[in-house]
Amino acid sequence: MSTAELILYATPTGALADQLDVVFERLRRSAPTTAQTYPPHCTLTGFFRRDADTVPRILEELRGAHDDVGTMPAEPVEVIALHRRPDWVGLELRSPWLQQLTMAFVDRHSVGPDDDPLRPKDWLHLSIAYGDGDLAAAQPLLADLDPALTAEWEVDLWQRHEDGVWSRHRPCG
Repeated sequence: MSTAELILYATPTGALADQLDVVFERLRRSAPTTAQTYPPHCTLTGFFRRDADTVPRILEELRGAHDDVGTMPAEPVEVIALHRRPDWVGLELRSPWLQQLTMAFVDRHSVGPDDDPLRPKDWLHLSIAYGDGDLAAAQPLLADLDPALTAEWEVDLWQRHEDGVWSRHRPCG
C-alpha cells in the first residue's frame, strides 16, 4: 500500500491570488525562499500521512465538515496585515469560519492507531517568504503586493508527492 502525505490548506482565489501568483513567480526567478516550494496557502493542519486508498474517505469527512459549519460567509477571511520581519514575510489572517471548519474536520476524521495525529493550526497566516534563501533580496520584490485585494477562499486536501509535485483534492467541487 502506498502512503500519501496530506495537509489541509485554504487557498485564496481572485485578485489576491492573482497578485500572489505574480509575486511567487518573481521570487522563484530572482530571490527564491522555502515559501515558493508550496502553493500560496493558509495552513489549517500540519502534514499527516495516510494510506493513499483513504483519500476518498478523507474527502467525505471534509465535505461533512463543510456541512457541519454551514455556508462560507461573504468575507470568510480577514487579512489583518502584511508583516515583514527579517526571518518571515507574510499575511496575518483572521477567520473564525476557517477555524470552525478545521475543528469540524478534526472531529469527523477517523485516526487509526498507527496514523499520524491531526494537528490543527491556530495561527492563520499566508507565508510569502521564509526559510532558505535571501529574505533581504526578497523584500523589494514585494513592494506592489496589496493585502487589501479581494479574495475568495477554497479549502481543499492537498497531497505532496515524493517528487515535490502537488495534487489538490477538491471536496466541494
